[in-house]
This record gives sequence, structure tokens and C-alpha cells, in this order.
Amino acid sequence: MGNKSVKTRRENGKRVVEYYDEGGNKTKTHVDGEAAWRNNNPGNIKWDGKRDPEFFKDKLGAIGSDGTFAVFPEREDGLGAKTKLMKVDRKYKGTTISEAMHLYAPPNENNTKAYLEFIKQKTGIDTSKKVDELSAEEYDKFMGAIREYESSGPEKGKGTLIDHSNDKAAPPAPGGTSPKKNPQAGALEDGADDNDTLVAGAGNGTLLGGAGSDTVTADSAPAEPASAPEPEQKQSEGPADPQVAAMVEMAGKPVDNPGRAALLKPVENLTQPEMMDMINHAQGDYRGHRSGDPLKYHTYEKVQDWHAAMYGDGPQQYDGGKPIEQTPIRPIPEQPSPHTTPNGEDLWQATARIGSKVADAAGSDGYANAVTGLQRGLNMLNASNPLPKRSPAYGPYTGLGPVDEDGKYGPQTDFALKHATARLGPAKVEDGLALGRFNTFARNAQKNGNPDGLEDKTHSIFGPLFRGSGDDKTPKVEGGVLQETLNDLGSRKRDDWEPLKVDNWIGPKTTQAFGSVLQDEDADGLTRSFGRGLGLL
Repeated sequence: MGNKSVKTRRENGKRVVEYYDEGGNKTKTHVDGEAAWRNNNPGNIKWDGKRDPEFFKDKLGAIGSDGTFAVFPEREDGLGAKTKLMKVDRKYKGTTISEAMHLYAPPNENNTKAYLEFIKQKTGIDTSKKVDELSAEEYDKFMGAIREYESSGPEKGKGTLIDHSNDKAAPPAPGGTSPKKNPQAGALEDGADDNDTLVAGAGNGTLLGGAGSDTVTADSAPAEPASAPEPEQKQSEGPADPQVAAMVEMAGKPVDNPGRAALLKPVENLTQPEMMDMINHAQGDYRGHRSGDPLKYHTYEKVQDWHAAMYGDGPQQYDGGKPIEQTPIRPIPEQPSPHTTPNGEDLWQATARIGSKVADAAGSDGYANAVTGLQRGLNMLNASNPLPKRSPAYGPYTGLGPVDEDGKYGPQTDFALKHATARLGPAKVEDGLALGRFNTFARNAQKNGNPDGLEDKTHSIFGPLFRGSGDDKTPKVEGGVLQETLNDLGSRKRDDWEPLKVDNWIGPKTTQAFGSVLQDEDADGLTRSFGRGLGLL
């Protein structure tokens, strides 16, 4: 018997959270609404991807995340987690209410001043009072004010609740697993596919995808009776093309250079030996023509970030003219942590799955075009999601160099894939792959003046992100967004532009309009506008 589990996905532009009991049976589904309601997380506790996942599971009772916010079994569990958070998290120890709220809702993300004023008005408590000194009644008022400010009242932010308690459950699969996910399900928000494991509910007590035996692969519809075994999946045999097979193998292989491998982890998770591996990598692996590689400078910057995270970024202190040895401001990890994605999935499993998706694309696009699509997609993602701001003690990050768009899957493309997956998550990289493939089609259409095949290419590339294969009932939203994009770009360039009807159908008029826009607009600009309209950039 496993633990309670959760699966998140995206369907028809809506966010869906499915809940499973210890036996792997789906109990309820939350569709849309605010994350506070959808995730049973009234306090909007973030799953930051930096802390040990055991903290969220054992200390707070979370069963997973949607990539940003933690998910709890029931609303009461989420309410309790908020109460526990400021009692078990070391960073709140000894802080005043004001100091605690500046940590919990930092000014760069929230109006902290208004938040504190709301708490003061609702509770009547002086915000200069320490959290540890609040009475039980005052603490309850404090938590109640936070919940109310976070728009998580009992009637706020609700979406659609689907109760599965009367569904006919399929028998659990061997090893304590739940019914296998319907291969027709929509694209998963956390990047999972038909063979994926959850980020929660692992049999060995961890929250890492693929760990233990009690995993869950969710279905997106009521489970059907297991009356007949499913046919064997041909893709398990691996790609027949040796070039494609080598690409898939490389994509799922761990990075063997320890200095580079350390770049794929948050600095807070790095041990001191891993930090030294980065220094050795920067000093010894970039010589000759590679001496000016931007990745070398980024590696040194990551070392600086490690020191700032572990020792702070304040000025050196002196005693009698001699520097005082710094003491850590947080415990420095002693044991290396596994490589994971932002939502806790094993990184190498995630990149192997993306490699398989590139292999699938190679079946229709050709190997070189599929890899070029991945490379272009990674470049678009990195341009749209720049590296975050650093400590003010240091300058901004050195920009990462673009991936060569040469259609060859080598070490540069492989590391760029793994770096983007570790930083942005697999779902975002799969979005980038789709945009890169579409961009290749748009460039060719612009070059040749022939947009024929637009309908098939658009739906085959983007359809799997928004609905299951064979689903003819769900609106083909990518068609409508493309029409809106063409209307926007076309009307800017042409006074006589005749607006397309936004009906999700890519017919002759839409195809002709696509070709017309490409006469005035660069294919890359069109792709970026389309990607923003779809919410992929």
C-alpha cells in the first residue's frame, strides 16, 4: 500500500489536479480555480525546489506540487501546514511578525507593507512582536489574517470539483501502483508522460520521481475495468535509426563531468566538494579557443552564489586588522543530493523522456530538423527566461551563449537541454521543442513561399500539449490562437487586412493569411508572437 498521491496536468488551457488515495484510486479532481483552492493550499505555500523534499512531506504533509505551489491531501492539511511553517522553518526563528512576513512575502513579489497593515488591522497585534512570543490565540489570529489576505476564504477561488468516490475503480497494478494513465490524456503540467512516476507518494518516503515502488501514473478519465491487457508499446524497443538511438541515450545519461554536473543543482543543495568541482572545472576545462566560453564565467558566478548562500554577502569583518573567519549562515550540505527538476522529478528521467519526444519528432520531420527544432526551442526559452538577478554584492550573470542550430545532437546541445530542464522544468522544455519545430516550418514556408501543410503541422505539433491524441471533441485552441496572431500581425503591416474569423479551423483562408504575414514579418517574430499567445513563452 502506498501513500496518498497527486497528479497535475493541463487540459484545454485549464489546470487540473487529481487526487489519489493510498491504494492508487482517484478520489477527486480539482479543475481550474485559484491555486489555493485547487491544491488544498490556502496559504499558497511555495514548493521552491531548493529545500529537501522531505521537509514538505514530513514537516508540512504535502503530497506533491504543481511546479510552483505545494499540494495537500485536504484543505485542512493545507491550513495546518501554514500554521506549522513558521514553527518548523529555521528562517523564521526569532523573527518579529514584520520580519517573518518580509521573508514569507518578500517585497519584490508582494506589497509587503500592505500585507502587514492588513495583519495589524485584523489581529490588533503589534507587528514588532516576535512570532515565538505570540500566545496560541494570537497565533491563530495571525494565521487567519494570512489566509484571508491570500484570498483563500471558504467560498473564494473555487473551480470545479469532480468527485470520483462512486467511480468503478480499476484494480491496482502490481507493486502497489495505481491504474495506468490513459494514453489519451492531455499534456501534463509537470511534464510527465505515459511512463512517468509522481513527485509524491514514493514508497521509500522520498518525493523524487521514480523512487521506490509505490508510484502513481494518473489517468485523466474514470478508470476502466482491466478486462484485457494493454498492447505492448513498440517504443520500448527503442529507435531503429542508430543516430536517433544515440541521441536518446545521450539525453538520458547523467553528466559525467562533476563540475558541470554541479551547475545543474541549486546552490543551496551543493556540498563544499561540489563547489570545488566547479572551481576545478572552470580552471582546468576551458583552455585555448574555449578560454572565453560564457559557461566558464557562469561557473565562477555559481561559485560566488554558493558562498553568498552559505556565508552571506556582507563585507568581510576584521578584528585588530585581521580578517575574521566567516561562519555559515545555514547548514552546508554534507552529502550530495540527487539531480532533480524544479518539481522534484529525477532529472535524467526527465531529459531521457524529452529525448524520446525528439526521436518521435524525427519520425515525421527527419533527424536534423527535429534536433534543429530542439535547438531553436532552447534558444527561444533561454531568451524569454533570462537567468535570475543575483546578490547585489556581485554583477549580473554572464549571458549563456546560444545553442548552435546545426541539427546535430552533441555535447553542447545535450548540456543545454539538461540545463534548461533543471532550471525551467521538463514541461517548459517540451513547449520549447514544439515552438522550435513550428519555427522550422515557418522558416521553410517563408523561404519557399509555400505555406501548404500548415493545418497538419500546427495540430500535430501543438495538439498533444492541449489534448490527447484522437480527441476530436476538444476545441483545437492552437488554431484559434494562430488566427488571432495572424490578425494582430497582419493588421499592423497592411491597411487592407481582412480579419480572419477565429474559429479554431486552419483552412485555406488561414493558410493563405499565414503566407501573407510571412511576406512582411520574420518567421522568428511570428513564432514568438504565437508562442506568447499560447502561453508557452
